[in-house]
Amino acid sequence: MRWLAIHLPALPLEVYARSLQVEVPLAVSRQDKGEKILLSNRRAMALGLRPGMPVGAAQALAADLKILPRKPRAEHAALTGLAAWCSRFTPELSLEPPNALMLEVAGSLQLFGGAEALLEQVANGVDELGYRASCCLAPTPGGALVLAACGHSGVIGDLYALRTALAKLPLAALGFGRQGLEDLRRMGLRRIGELLQLPRAGLAERFGLECVQHLLRLLGEVPDLRPRFEPPTHYRGRIELPVEVVRADALIFPCRRLLEELGGFLMGRESGVQQLTWHLHHEEKEKTRFILGTGRPERDPRLWLELLRERLTHLSLPAGVRALTLGARDLQPLSSADQELFPELVRHRAPDSRLLDRLRARLGDEAVRGLVLMADHRPERAWRWGAPGEAGVGRGRPDRPLWLLAEPLPLQVRNRRPWWGGKLDLGVERERIETGWWDGHEVARDYFVATTARGERLWIYRDLNGRRRWFLHGLFG
Repeated sequence: MRWLAIHLPALPLEVYARSLQVEVPLAVSRQDKGEKILLSNRRAMALGLRPGMPVGAAQALAADLKILPRKPRAEHAALTGLAAWCSRFTPELSLEPPNALMLEVAGSLQLFGGAEALLEQVANGVDELGYRASCCLAPTPGGALVLAACGHSGVIGDLYALRTALAKLPLAALGFGRQGLEDLRRMGLRRIGELLQLPRAGLAERFGLECVQHLLRLLGEVPDLRPRFEPPTHYRGRIELPVEVVRADALIFPCRRLLEELGGFLMGRESGVQQLTWHLHHEEKEKTRFILGTGRPERDPRLWLELLRERLTHLSLPAGVRALTLGARDLQPLSSADQELFPELVRHRAPDSRLLDRLRARLGDEAVRGLVLMADHRPERAWRWGAPGEAGVGRGRPDRPLWLLAEPLPLQVRNRRPWWGGKLDLGVERERIETGWWDGHEVARDYFVATTARGERLWIYRDLNGRRRWFLHGLFG
């Protein structure tokens, strides 16, 4: 088995910082006998901030310094979202709270071009999502995790190389408690390699069997079982904004990172979605909600980002935005398209399937609609408005015109014949429609295809009830 560990040393900070395209002085605080600095970015460190510094002293260093509270729940949500994104590489994952992931990738190496290529793809993808990570691939999960936590990035080829790499690390990397580390130091031990040279029976007698079992798991001499992460059935991602954003187009950068995360999640599920729900959270006002949709299931982040740009360009914010939430439900499986003998000809004659998606994103769903056929003999009830591409239950009628008037237009009658700028030739065929008695919209009509003196073809009918008047109802092309 081969294990890839992803360690995120700055996760409490990156919960906020990954939303920023331009770095600003930023720090995260913790409550430990007074509020103190936990982590800070490079801009803040350049001003003199250090971990453990009191918040008051840190604020005195720079007026534009932003200090935000640590959010453990947001960190766990970010870790879960990253794990869902990693499912594109392997279904065998486990969470290692508070800031690490484990991927079992033995079955994925050939698919992604080998260990080095896979490691590079994972590292680059994690970086694109806004996280700084150490990624280490090793024969055992514990060994990979210890090395990654110490900042080691790379591939450890076998158990001998793993033992050699671990031997160079300080004892603190093993995660022992303070008292255990102090006891080991009193014995003159400083490195893991020195500990591995001691008799295991003596170690078990002095420090307990669990200490020895931990070392055996690191070295791969006993199994190291990890709880499997089960990706959620739907996607929900959130990004906290460290500063309030007042312009909708300035939200593109953090939104892009959520879409990239969604893309990895959908790729791991071999699925796509037709609808995304966005929530923009404000400080003192109701959140702004809008929906983006497509005519067919999609998972390409670039497509969704293009549609989002169209919507945000015309979106007016009622207040500054403090957080973003993206939701995607109703996952649909994506199958490969059928292969054509001459694909270039198919692309030439096929309409742009994404044009309607862009129009809906820019103009809104109500501005872009399609016609849906209904199973009804009455022409005005044989269709309805629907979503573009929505299938209907009715059938088209080539003997009827495509263009119906919004309301039938009364015709003049001369010498008992309908008149439209002249005498109309009714022909001999008629279509009688008598229906609708059950829903209160009863009709009784005789329809004719009439021809004018100029050769125009009209669809007219005579009402069989009341005054038996004539009406123009449609025009043929």
